[in-house]
Amino acid sequence: MIDSIKNLIAFKSVDKLIKDENYEQAMAKLNSLAKSGYKPKDVFIKRGLLCKKLLMTEDAYSDFTYVITNLEDKRDAYYQRMLLNFEIANFYEAIIDASRVEELSPDEDNTEARKIKFLSMAYSEQEETAAQYILENFEYDKYKALQFIFNETARSEAEDEHAKALKLLGVIDILDKDNPLKLFKEATIYGSAGESAKEREIMKRIDSVFPKYFISHFRFSDIFDERNLLETSFLLELKIFDHQNLFAYPMTILEGYKNHQEGHITDSKECFERAIQIKPEKPEAYVLLGQTLQLMSGYENPEYRIEAEENYRKALEIYERENLPMKAENMKRQIKHLNSTLTI
Repeated sequence: MIDSIKNLIAFKSVDKLIKDENYEQAMAKLNSLAKSGYKPKDVFIKRGLLCKKLLMTEDAYSDFTYVITNLEDKRDAYYQRMLLNFEIANFYEAIIDASRVEELSPDEDNTEARKIKFLSMAYSEQEETAAQYILENFEYDKYKALQFIFNETARSEAEDEHAKALKLLGVIDILDKDNPLKLFKEATIYGSAGESAKEREIMKRIDSVFPKYFISHFRFSDIFDERNLLETSFLLELKIFDHQNLFAYPMTILEGYKNHQEGHITDSKECFERAIQIKPEKPEAYVLLGQTLQLMSGYENPEYRIEAEENYRKALEIYERENLPMKAENMKRQIKHLNSTLTI
């Protein structure tokens, strides 16, 4: 009983010794506790962490592996060994340890383990596998995956780890070919590394791929449809590449979508009004403005119903003039629905 209390006091004192940078004394206490058999999992992991702090990598690895090999509760040891393997660039081993962490604690928050696993895949040139893995983790929401990878790329850049940043951008290229923001980031990295010719080459490529990329990704839609806010925000970021202002109309539409999704209905209305000023011959902005006014009329401004119908009718005229009967019929149904459900 007395020995147990003494061991408990010694174990609790280790953290203070480490905080005070009394590493030699802390190590001596941990060695003594290891010999006594006191709480082996906690002692070996704590000693492993101290060894890691003191750059005694092999000793740290041995302590974490001892817990994995000899004790039943292995999850924490796998986790710490995963971090160690990642830090010393043992990426294949880090992937294995991360997988074990996931298997041993499927119901816990394994965000860090999943991140380490993904990064280890990317850094060990398993880009295809990394791309599939990150998509699965974000439930196949491509834009969440892209946002995550861009954030990790920025972190690598801040630490001047250009090679790692470029490998992460390689994963983006698999998920989203010719992504202009990816290319711009790539050019920036080469510029920071002093490779000016490569930087200019990529910047020139952006000018050629941007229009086609934007057209292939942009779509007009009903503002009441489910729309990915991250996708909308991402497409708006591409505005910096529209040097000739070719896409002022759809960019203004996107801004209206974003405001609507964020609950800024009045700002959304103003965006669609600006879009009409830019391209008065186009029907989409009239439809979207009509929908916004219809939404607003249901709250404190019933007079907006009249304006909503006016915009729907302008869109109807354009659809009929352009010989688009299905869209024209849809607009007629919208007007009928408006008049059947709302009153002045």
